Amino acid sequence: MRYISIISVVFSTFPILSTPANSSGFEIIAPHRAIYEIELVKASERSGIKSMNGRMVYEVRGNECEGITLQYRFLTRVTTGRSQFLSDQRTSTFESADGKNFDFLTKSFLNEQLEETVKGRAKQLNGGVSVVLDSPATQEFEFAKASFLTSYLVKMISKAKNGEHFLREDLFDGSDGGDETISTSSFISNPKTISDSKSELDEEIVNSLKPFQAWSVSMSYFKKDIGATAEHLPVFESAFLLFENGVSTDLVMRYPEYTLSGKLSKLEMFKNTSCKQDG
Repeated sequence: MRYISIISVVFSTFPILSTPANSSGFEIIAPHRAIYEIELVKASERSGIKSMNGRMVYEVRGNECEGITLQYRFLTRVTTGRSQFLSDQRTSTFESADGKNFDFLTKSFLNEQLEETVKGRAKQLNGGVSVVLDSPATQEFEFAKASFLTSYLVKMISKAKNGEHFLREDLFDGSDGGDETISTSSFISNPKTISDSKSELDEEIVNSLKPFQAWSVSMSYFKKDIGATAEHLPVFESAFLLFENGVSTDLVMRYPEYTLSGKLSKLEMFKNTSCKQDG
């Protein structure tokens, strides 16, 4: 399953740091852990899905000098007409502070049994992206220009804060086998507030989000190089209310045969790890 989480700007209580020359803007990212309760909104008869629920945990650590580590776990229990199974995807990525290097590892489990491991590293090189895949098999790929995950998220936040409404960008995030980039197209609304949230959030979360403006974001993901005669429909769509502190609520994930919702149930902010300045 593909999921893009949005992270960014630092809480006003965090210290303001000077930006290193090689920084990609990661100083706006707030270390945190967000937990979402996953529910099935609808499923087509063709999918065979009778029910689905679970939990998604998303964790951000690091800073603009060392780079950013993202930890993500998506656990869902699915019931079909004939069986029930547990799907568990665990992903870890690291993007260097200059936005040029990206390491990724995903382990996929089915009923607590390891099904697949995808591990590799990517590098921005000569206007494109070079990828070395270690697992499930040793392979090398080269792609046209694409952003890595954290750089992509910083770019989206910057556009939102500047009042821009569209972002079209190729993305490499190491998902779906780590052997392709994907085209994205996003629409960003005018600024909103917590009162525009459609979710019934805990009072503690509501109070923490009141000081910040937000934007409704709709993202579509498209396969590349599918041929001129193919119907160019998105393979995945997501929508969420994005706050300028990097928290997102009202999550919706639309797959071809089913749609999921994600309610933010817990938010924990980590202590900011400041860069060590020489002198």
